[in-house]
Formats: sequence, structure tokens, C-alpha cells
Amino acid sequence: MKTLTLDEASHFLRLAPQEIMSKVETGHLPGAKINDELLFIDSDLADYLRGYYHPTVSKTATSPNPNLPPVTVDKFNTLFSELVPHMLRIEENRVRRGELSQKSLSITRNRLAKWVEPYFDGMAISEIGYVTLEAFIQQLTESEIKGVAITQYLIIIRKVLNYALLTNLITSLPHFPKVKAPRASRGAFTINEYRRLLKTAWRMRNQPYMMQNRPKEIHLNEVSVMDVIMPSDMTRLIGFMVNSFIRPSDLKFIQHKHVEIVDGEYLYLRLSLPETKKHDQPIVTLTAGVGIYKRLLKDAKSRGYGKPNDYLFLPEMAKRRDHALRYLGFLFSWVLDKANLKYGAKGQTRTLYCLRHTAITYRLLYGEGVDLLTLAKNARTSVIMIERHYASTLNGEMNIALLHSKRIRKSIKQHN
Repeated sequence: MKTLTLDEASHFLRLAPQEIMSKVETGHLPGAKINDELLFIDSDLADYLRGYYHPTVSKTATSPNPNLPPVTVDKFNTLFSELVPHMLRIEENRVRRGELSQKSLSITRNRLAKWVEPYFDGMAISEIGYVTLEAFIQQLTESEIKGVAITQYLIIIRKVLNYALLTNLITSLPHFPKVKAPRASRGAFTINEYRRLLKTAWRMRNQPYMMQNRPKEIHLNEVSVMDVIMPSDMTRLIGFMVNSFIRPSDLKFIQHKHVEIVDGEYLYLRLSLPETKKHDQPIVTLTAGVGIYKRLLKDAKSRGYGKPNDYLFLPEMAKRRDHALRYLGFLFSWVLDKANLKYGAKGQTRTLYCLRHTAITYRLLYGEGVDLLTLAKNARTSVIMIERHYASTLNGEMNIALLHSKRIRKSIKQHN
């Protein structure tokens, strides 16, 4: 596998650079723009070129990648299963370029193996149409798979068929059935629920999680094992998230070097976290976040941590951050269970993400004069996402005082 520049791709395909750029922009040719330079993978270009082959008596052709199965040249008999490895290769390249996470790729592989490949096994791409896709959706529905997950399965199928389209094995994509995924906001905690969470987490500190009359164990690494005990940091984690707007995934990456105490006209933390979801601006916390962080740092230093490259939460699991995040999720679920808050008012299962919802919802309710754009930028999201998800659970009664407020007459204001 070799990377080609625009000029090299032009020579490879015998097409003008302008024509190649046009095909990339319209989605007819795979390419990636990195550091303002358009790059291609030779095997992708070979697949594109092979799509123009005239059907021959031979039904298969040698794949440019020896690790992949040959692709059927006969467009009408090309099997769906033959194209899956090629779609996965494209996804693997996206992981290498940092456009896709390894976890997302693993989820795609699992979904392919569990439902997609068994259903479409032996099926030619020419046979896949609206009726076939509708029947697939019905099978998922009968297996109690919900709308959001069904949509993700359809995205995988679309990617495989899109590869067939780009390589001219089909002339158009089939019409996909529409699946309505009901919007179910994770929901925020009320003030009373938030206080109950903090009190419960603090009351549970240093308690072991018991399984069959003995503490549950967790592996720190290949050789070290520790009992599952509720850390005092869990109370601080809850407070920190509600006062900082961070996502649960940020807990994996946030280190002390990312935190700066700003003590000026306002007292707050400036969080310069790694880029997430194409957002890289610093996050400004509320004042309460400063006190929480100071207590967190003091406790960390007493245990030999707190250095710039140490993580704020579970620094003991520095080499297993994915595992650390799952462990924090387990501990929070344990707190929710003890506080009788595992489910929201609409029956939705609560997770660490509800703490981010709480942070944003409290600013919408109690942040005097805060505008959505400022809030969205500070929370590393968009105004649309705030209106669609975070504000979707609000109602007028939640801030009755603001709703009943009156403007001060100018004459009175000037007189004062």
C-alpha cells in the first residue's frame, strides 16, 4: 500500500488534476486532505479504475491487496460479503488518520459479525433494494433492537454499498427506509437530586463493593490487583463535572497540566483539554470548580500524585485509561443505585453523561443573561445541540421567577 500525491494520482489514472479534485469533492473518488495536501492510497485508485472494467467471462479479479478477497468483476453477481473487507480497509485507514476511533471500528466489526453479514451472506449487491432493507429492519425490530441502533446498522450497510457505487459496481444507491429514532435526552439532575448524589457518594467513601461475601477485585495492570472501593474522589468528580461542563470521555485525558487556576476579576479554572469532537478551545469552569480541584490536588499529592502529567481521576490507572473510564462509570452507577437515582423522570437510564447535562441545564436555568452561543462554545458543543438535547427537557415552571419577571421602566431606572 502506497500513498500518492495529486500529481501522482493524476499520472496513475491518466486524468487531469482538476478532474480528480472534482471527483473527490463530489464523492466519486476516495481521497483525504491532510495539511492542505490531497493524498490518495494506490489500492483505492486501483479499485476505482477496476470499476470501469468491462465484464469478462472470468468472474473474479485479483485484489490489489493480497490480504483481501478478490472482487467479482461481474457487476450483477458481486456479493455483498466480497465488499465488506474493502469497506473495513477504508475504515482502518480512517483510524490511522485519526478520523475514527479504534472503539468505533470495533463496534462496526461487531455489528457486521452479529447481524449484517449473516443476513446478507450470499446476497448479490444488485439484489439489495428497499424491500430487502425493510425486511432486515423488521428482523432487528423483532429482536428488540431500538431505532438508534437500527440506524447505525443501516449506516454500515450504506458504507458497503457506497464503496460499490464509487467503484462503479452499482449505478446508484438503493432507497433506504426511514427509521425514526425517538429523542430521549439523558436528562439533568434536579438541585435536590444533585445534593443527594453528593451526600450518597460521600457516605459511601471507602466502602468495598461486595460480591458473594467478598470484595470485588479490579486489575490495575498485568500484575497488580485491588479491591473495588468507593474513592472519596467520586464526590469531587461529581462536583467537578457539574461545575466544568466536561464530557465523561474527558475524564480519560484530563491531567493536572491541563488545569490552570485563574484568580482575577473572576475566579475559575481554565481547562486546556485535548481536542474533542473538533473543538479545541479552553473550557472555563464555575468558581466552585476551583475549590473542588484544590481539594482533589491536595489529596492526590498526599498519595504521591498531583504532578503535571498525572491524571486528575484514578491516576493509579495511568496506562489503562479506557479501563479507568469504564471503572468510573461503574462506580457512578453504584452511587446512583444507592441514591435511588438510576432512572430519570421519563425512565431513561442515567450515566456519567447526565452530569454534563446537569452543568449545561443549570446555566440555562440559573445563569443570568448567558447566551446560548457563549455557553455552547464553552461546553465544546453547538447551539443546535443545546436546543435539541440539553434544553429539550426544560419547561417554564423550572424557572418561574424569570418567566414572571417584569422590565424596569426607563423613567424609574433613570430616576434611580
